[in-house]
Amino acid sequence: MTDRRRPTVSIGAGERTVAGDDRGVSDVVGYVLVFSLVTVTIGTVFGVGIVGIEDRQEDESVANVERAFEVFDDNMRDVQRYGDPSRSTEIRLAGGTLSVTETTAVTVRRSGDADPDVDDERVPNATWESRTLTYASGDTTVAYESGALFRRDGDAAVMLSPPRFVAADGRTTVPIVRLFAADADRQAGGTGTVQVTTTGLRSRTTRPVGAASDENLYLWVESEYADAWRRYFDRHDGFEDATDDSDDCAAADGCAVARIVHDETVYVQRYGLDVALRR
Repeated sequence: MTDRRRPTVSIGAGERTVAGDDRGVSDVVGYVLVFSLVTVTIGTVFGVGIVGIEDRQEDESVANVERAFEVFDDNMRDVQRYGDPSRSTEIRLAGGTLSVTETTAVTVRRSGDADPDVDDERVPNATWESRTLTYASGDTTVAYESGALFRRDGDAAVMLSPPRFVAADGRTTVPIVRLFAADADRQAGGTGTVQVTTTGLRSRTTRPVGAASDENLYLWVESEYADAWRRYFDRHDGFEDATDDSDDCAAADGCAVARIVHDETVYVQRYGLDVALRR
């Protein structure tokens, strides 16, 4: 004799049915649930994995471009040190765009404002404009301008390599690398490798400019990376950030102003180079 429940067999109208045994139904439901869970898991892992791989590939591509710009920056430093007349750097586009279209301006003034009210023929108000070598991919840009290297992700910009400004003992030297587009074609996009060639070195040092005892000298930078320039001035012992003190300049407007601390003698060294983008 056993206590196990036996199925009840009902006979009627010529049909034979089994009632009270739902184990078969439970097995089917279990199989369906397991299969659905496995399918959803595989789909999720596949989707997230593909996105992760694409993001990693994009990050690696931008990192490669950044390293190529570091090589370009080193080449420009050699130009400043040794006067090399020509240098070449290869940059892999990886779907981004390389251009020399944006403009940066560096100015030395005897006032922190755009229109200084100073009746003095010595007021330099000299401005040196230059093109910016820029790589853009999505919301990330890597750029070289006026002797400094930058990277921007969204709204945040950092200076990867500072300019070779030197300030000590009352003397400041401001070297500016000025880039000019050599060809009408100032942009390259898509895939493949672009050779960035700089030629036609033209260097010149301005006559020294000094501040009188009752005045200050200021360095203005008009740039897409003004916020990074401002942080650089904050960290450099030879400059004091004066952007907030200027009525006509703000970092948000693409302008940074710094007071030159060692202003007894100020030299501006200019290095002009023609830039060509070659496939």
